[in-house]
Amino acid sequence: MNWIKNIFFLTAVSLSLISTGCRSAKIPLTPAQQGAVVGGIGGGTVGALWAHNSNRNMGGLEGAGYGVVAGVAAGALLGDALDEYAGEKADNLQDKESLIDSLQRQLSAAEQELTRLRSQPGMENVQVESINGQLRFTILNEVLFDAGKADLKQSSKTTLDSVLAVIEKDFNDREICVEGHTDSDPIRKSAWKDNWELSYNRSIAVVNYFVNDKLIAPERLKAVACGEFHPVVPDDSAANKRLNRRAVIVVMPAKDSITIEKK
Repeated sequence: MNWIKNIFFLTAVSLSLISTGCRSAKIPLTPAQQGAVVGGIGGGTVGALWAHNSNRNMGGLEGAGYGVVAGVAAGALLGDALDEYAGEKADNLQDKESLIDSLQRQLSAAEQELTRLRSQPGMENVQVESINGQLRFTILNEVLFDAGKADLKQSSKTTLDSVLAVIEKDFNDREICVEGHTDSDPIRKSAWKDNWELSYNRSIAVVNYFVNDKLIAPERLKAVACGEFHPVVPDDSAANKRLNRRAVIVVMPAKDSITIEKK
């Protein structure tokens, strides 16, 4: 039996040497090889102690050999598992980086498109934004209406025509919502009951112009009264109130881009 033990011991030593010596200092060990090294060292130590403390007819060196074999094998298996885990983490990182690159390209394209829309003729008095899939054209009320009135100024139609030209060129299949907004000052001199009524009649004035003068299909249009309840800035100064008095022409997202989750 001693020759079997000697062969077993030599095999253990060979495995340990292979696991530690197959890489140069310039080439790092793989996780499997690292696991084999650690397992071999730990296994050898435990094996020697086991042989020394047991009643078996075995020396500490032979016990170390048995321990090295078991340790190298277990360590290599652990290293392989770590290697596979590291590979999966790298793949996930590459997927995330690819997604970030794609989103950055989409954002850049969207910014270029907004810049193009803002530069169209007649858009000098229009703020263009893209928010939550909506394309929003904001026009201050002073461009469209006289104070306290809901009849469109003649000069306002040039601005509305420019906005509509952009919509019909690129989004002629989309629904259009016209929002009317006021500041928080209560109605005093005009005939309107309150700011709700004023904002509604102003939004309806724009809708009627699109339907009656520009022949836009009425089923594409909605008029929304927002009153003073959706300010863009705090309604606490004359300058801010001016910004809050506005009409917003909203191009809604394409219907096939909207998903509804059923609960």
